[in-house]
Amino acid sequence: MSFPQDIKVVLLGEPGVGKTCILTRFILDEFNENILSSTSAQYLSKQVDFTDNNESLLFQVWDTAGQERFHSLAKLFYRNAKVICLVYDITCKTSFEKLKSYWYENEVKKNVEGNPIIAVIGNKFDLYESRKVKEEKVLEFVKSINAIFQYTSAKNSSGIEELFEKIGKKYFNPDINIIDEENKERELYEQKKRQKGQKNNDNKVKLENPPSGKKKKKCC
Repeated sequence: MSFPQDIKVVLLGEPGVGKTCILTRFILDEFNENILSSTSAQYLSKQVDFTDNNESLLFQVWDTAGQERFHSLAKLFYRNAKVICLVYDITCKTSFEKLKSYWYENEVKKNVEGNPIIAVIGNKFDLYESRKVKEEKVLEFVKSINAIFQYTSAKNSSGIEELFEKIGKKYFNPDINIIDEENKERELYEQKKRQKGQKNNDNKVKLENPPSGKKKKKCC
């Protein structure tokens, strides 16, 4: 495994969407639902090995304050960012609308230099039954900006590791379309499942309907 490459990741989004919780879950594997929203920027780092590429990435994850009064300072933390994570709360429609209208349009497009990887994160997936944001609307936005999409739950840790695996995959292969790859994998899985189901049905028919033939006459 080669010496790890530094990769700066910036978490953006409205207060309360769970940016700090995502940070602490990924880096420290901890969760505190009573944690307060950040009032300043902070960052923690974690090394992840990607065996398929024989490479390592040192993720330097920055959690920026979401409050309006700190927006003017946030641009200082975009500098040299390789990844921008746009986080919304799946139970709060406003958090997604502000993600598009403010955080992407006014912050990312105007202040972030270069061509960073963009990831859209639907957090609080443990509350999926209470979601207020339609997935088709999110995927429409994700496709329009050529971004990665991942549901996460900092509370139960679901999707956190998968998010950074996708970021690493995109980092090492910038031309890959993660959503298309996932759709292909999903279709292949469904196809295999259908084939397995058909095979099981064929076997069931054979067992229930043995070949017909004349019965042997009894001798007495």
